[in-house]
Amino acid sequence: MSVIILIAFLVLLAAGAPIAFAMGGAGLIGLLLHSDGFLLLPALTEQIFNQLNSFPFLTIPLFIFAGSIISEGGIAGRLMDVANMTIGRRRGGLASAIVVAALFFHGISGSSSADTAAIGKVTLPGLRRQGYPAEFAAALLAAAGATSTLIPPSTDFILIGVVANMSIAGLFAAGLIPACINALGLILLVIYTAHRKGYGKVEQPFDLGAVSWAVFKAVPGLFMIVIILGGILGGVFTPTEASAVAVVYGIFLTVFVYRSLTVKRLVKMFIETIEIAGMVLTVIAMSAILSYTLTIYQVPTALAASVDAITSSKVIFLLLVQILFFAIGTFVDTTPAILILMPILTPMAVARGVQPIHFGILVEVNIALGMAHPPAGNCLFTACAITKIPLEQVIRPLLPFIGVLIVTMMVITYVEDFSMFLPRLLGVAN
Repeated sequence: MSVIILIAFLVLLAAGAPIAFAMGGAGLIGLLLHSDGFLLLPALTEQIFNQLNSFPFLTIPLFIFAGSIISEGGIAGRLMDVANMTIGRRRGGLASAIVVAALFFHGISGSSSADTAAIGKVTLPGLRRQGYPAEFAAALLAAAGATSTLIPPSTDFILIGVVANMSIAGLFAAGLIPACINALGLILLVIYTAHRKGYGKVEQPFDLGAVSWAVFKAVPGLFMIVIILGGILGGVFTPTEASAVAVVYGIFLTVFVYRSLTVKRLVKMFIETIEIAGMVLTVIAMSAILSYTLTIYQVPTALAASVDAITSSKVIFLLLVQILFFAIGTFVDTTPAILILMPILTPMAVARGVQPIHFGILVEVNIALGMAHPPAGNCLFTACAITKIPLEQVIRPLLPFIGVLIVTMMVITYVEDFSMFLPRLLGVAN
């Protein structure tokens, strides 16, 4: 029956159905094929309600709106000025600055696609002036934007925390060191490539006055990171409350301090937020139908038994998980993968001695990789749109970035302390 459900899901996707309705449709088909299918139908409304009736899900539209406010408020340009004046003064420096700026910007926006778009618009002219090919620029933006998803606030962490019953604050803290590991790998690659191919020859003298002024202008935006992370990790407020604070501070900052947003633009951003949040929450709702059907057929139990029959090794299990998420991420978006697989795989990981938060991080590292490679990589498509380069021309320069992210993913997967050091230090590990 699980094969039939999978085939139904793929057929619906091939027919052009949105992924949310492909999930719900496949689950409904499987349920109707059950001997008591019609008797089970009334329970679907309760399943959908229970799936959506989670207070932390309020964080999703709030962080989306906060990200829209900041991405449209000129924060990206100010962050890039700081990064470019510090690490961007040597060959390969601008490309390295993009990686660093993506991490900082995600700490404000919470959206990897928004990071890629905003930073790409700001830095693309400079990359071209310094001799970086457009194809390389697109690959760089895709990889930097994708790995930034490990920096909180992250919608993926919220989903993982809710569906797998993990501490969201713990996931936020655990993502910081792995994000820095990914960023370091990307920076080493772009510096090596810039020196080998002669990209980005810039020799700028250090100007303390210019750097100080750039930092001064960026401080109000950077303070938003302090509010969000400091408030959550310090126990001042919950992630949901932090998202509301981020919205209020973002509106104050961009309307009254930077004066970069108008009321008309804010109204438009309200509408865009409702549309995006509606899509995400629809996927969550439809996943309840699929999850309910899989539970009726005891697919999670059968899958666990199959994996147990294959291996009881923690090392092999984690490798299988990475292969599974990589394969699924090739075809579907991150949200369905999290909603379907995390409730099934997390107990299996814990039974093999894997810390729950570490398991959430290694899954998110794989999801970040999926956002940078075709055919379903959101950051890759955004980078191609910004640079106006066809996808097929970006594949070759993208391969080294994918290779680096695979290597760092395996390091993060098998060295648990990289994920668990900060949650344990801050007392937010569960």
